[in-house]
Amino acid sequence: MVHIARRTKPTPKAPTDPGYELQQMGDEETVFADWTPESLAPHEENVEVYSNCQSVDLLLNGQSLGAKVINADASARTWKVAFAPGKLRAVCDDAAKTSETLTTAGKPDHIVLTAASHHVGSGFDDVVQVRAVVVDASGVRVPRASQELTFAVSGPGEIVAVDNSDIASHEPFQAKTRRAYDGIAVAYVRATSKTGALRVTASADGLQSGIVNLRAGEK
Repeated sequence: MVHIARRTKPTPKAPTDPGYELQQMGDEETVFADWTPESLAPHEENVEVYSNCQSVDLLLNGQSLGAKVINADASARTWKVAFAPGKLRAVCDDAAKTSETLTTAGKPDHIVLTAASHHVGSGFDDVVQVRAVVVDASGVRVPRASQELTFAVSGPGEIVAVDNSDIASHEPFQAKTRRAYDGIAVAYVRATSKTGALRVTASADGLQSGIVNLRAGEK
C-alpha cells in the first residue's frame, strides 16, 4: 500500500466556542491528503508517504524527486517539495507498481453522490449513508469547498440526519442542509416504505447537482 499526505500548520480561525484560545493552534500541525494547498504560489511543502513497500519514488508532474527505502520503524518517508500545481505521485517498487496520485483541484464544478448501499430498509436503524463530494470539472475533490448542500429525496424515503465531520460546526444534525467541510458532507437516508425506488439529490448554488438512486427493501 502507499498513501501520500502533506503536513502543514493550519490556517488560524476565529474562535467558535467559549474558552477557545487561538494561540493553542500555534504549534499544531495538520495532515492533508490533497495536493491543493491554500496558496498556489511557489513555496515548500512537507510531503509524507506512508507505505510498506521497500522503496517508494515520489514524482511531481512526471519528474522524480528521488526514491527512498523503508525506514527501520516503518514510519512515513518524507520529502521537502517545491510546490507546483499538477500531479504528485508515489510509486512502489513492487511488481504491480502500486501507486497513489494527488491532483491539484480547480474551481468547484459539481457534486458527486455515492451511497454505502443501494438498498435501504424502513426500520428505525435502517439508514444508508450518502456521501456528497464537491469536485472540479475533472472530478478532483476541492478541499476548501464549503458550499451549503441541500439534500432531498424523491420516492418513499426521507433524510433523517446530515453531517460533515467538522467538530467546530454548530449546524443541527436533524436537517436537510449542511455545509461541505473539506469538500465533503453526508446525509443519512431511511425508506418510508418496504418497496419502491428512491432518488437522492444534493444541490448547491453554482454547482451541478449530484444524484444517486436507491431502492427500498433488503438486498
